[in-house]
Amino acid sequence: MKTYANTELTRKALIMAAGELFSEHGINAVTVRQIAKKAKENFGVIHYHFGGKDGLIEAVMDFATELWKPNPIGRFLEEHRYFLNKPNGQNTVIARMVEMFMEIVFSPEKPSWCCTFMFQLSQRDLEISRKAFDATAGFGLKAFIDFYYTVSGDNDFERAYNWSTAIVAPLALYALNKNGFKRLRPEGGEPSDKFLSKLKASCIHCALSATQFLRKRKEIFRRKSMNFN
Repeated sequence: MKTYANTELTRKALIMAAGELFSEHGINAVTVRQIAKKAKENFGVIHYHFGGKDGLIEAVMDFATELWKPNPIGRFLEEHRYFLNKPNGQNTVIARMVEMFMEIVFSPEKPSWCCTFMFQLSQRDLEISRKAFDATAGFGLKAFIDFYYTVSGDNDFERAYNWSTAIVAPLALYALNKNGFKRLRPEGGEPSDKFLSKLKASCIHCALSATQFLRKRKEIFRRKSMNFN
């Protein structure tokens, strides 16, 4: 009889094997036999632990979204909302939100296939796809949209969405398509060790500029309103 520790190791091996195969070949193209073979397990173990492929897909989703589920960026924003009354406070908060987004997406605790798998899952019109979106992009984007509403005084969702996605898009794009980045590099190959630092600095700079734009826009509308009255 397997011990609890061995059972957990088997589950983890199947989840990791499935995640890698799903991200490489697509969810629909991968069979339970292929997953079991990669994990060096009997394919019947998948049915024992997960009830079948659908259950395994959900387990992979739970693993990939684990860091998002506590909604750390949203909680950070709520806990520091009083900072948003001042420009310096707004800058501090938005810079830290970008850092947190990046820390989650590129966490050393999660393999690189997590982002690719989640993107594939988001393309399917299934209940699990909606759960996956809510647990990742839903949480992350909602925090940035909330920041936009608060700082700008503008409750237009479409403008808030566009503003938010413009900030995090470079992070998400690289996470989803690292091979594309390698192909674009003049010398090819893996990025330098400093690349992620440069990417973070660039995204924070864009976020600070975008936040400054919100302040200026808000002031313009305030003056127009005063003149109108």
